[in-house]
Amino acid sequence: MCRLLLDQILINLINLSKSNDNRYTVMACDAHMKKQPIGRGGLVLACLLALSNMSHAVTVTAQGEYLYGPETSRAKACELAKEKAKVAAVIAVLGETISAEQQLYCKATTGQKPDYNCEFNSVTWSLMDGDTKSTKVLSETVQEKMGATACTVRIEADVVAPTSQPDPNFNVIAKTNQSVFRVGDELNLEIESTLPSYFAVFNWLPYENNQISRMILSNSGDITDPDVLKKSSNGSHQFKQSFDTFWSKAYKDDKKIYDEWVIVVVTKKPVKWLSTYDLESFKERLREIPNDQKRVKRLGYQLAK
Repeated sequence: MCRLLLDQILINLINLSKSNDNRYTVMACDAHMKKQPIGRGGLVLACLLALSNMSHAVTVTAQGEYLYGPETSRAKACELAKEKAKVAAVIAVLGETISAEQQLYCKATTGQKPDYNCEFNSVTWSLMDGDTKSTKVLSETVQEKMGATACTVRIEADVVAPTSQPDPNFNVIAKTNQSVFRVGDELNLEIESTLPSYFAVFNWLPYENNQISRMILSNSGDITDPDVLKKSSNGSHQFKQSFDTFWSKAYKDDKKIYDEWVIVVVTKKPVKWLSTYDLESFKERLREIPNDQKRVKRLGYQLAK
């Protein structure tokens, strides 16, 4: 039966290769992302990969664009456009949109023009949810657009598909009281989960060697253990705590404002954590936890002196 099904898929794949609707294409722009539906050939390819069980990578064509001014070089702008294309490719495979709010946050809290470093950090962190085995640049163009200069990069990427999908019954909300803080302000963190779960809170400082540190909570025991979300009177599982904001010793230049991030990881089962990670090792640790067993919330904010 399986053999007959595989033969039929191969025949269909050959037939579909003659048409133009068998490519998976997505585009990413500054304020939003657009996704075109996968064609029949893409579905056949996905079925073929699932049956063969030899590879979990999906080949995706994606496009990213970044608008920039004279304060940003072409090389940097095109680098960010390429990273946006990678995010678009990952989103296409994972079926999630994860960067639009973060990009709007960067623009809203730094003035009229976008903050390049903030947006680059935002896009870099968005790639946490997926992994690209290889990336090939198909084209790179620069043109005037909307009163600025736009770099558009089109790539072909092999994205590692997830082995499990998120549990629709496992929902998590995490929020802070504001998005811009001055040194000494209180950052109020609230977490709520629909299921009994464990959680850990981290602070990512991109300008402090990309260090991600575990935040000590009022009810924490062993630093390696997760904390438990306690059940409230309304049936949900909640946590609330305030933290004092402070200026990192790494902030030694003339900048008066830096972007920082609170990362909340909520899991169904207890997970052991280190006290500190670099960015890549933290991403790897998160990918080890199946998608249906975790929820990760990234809360960006800016700290002003």
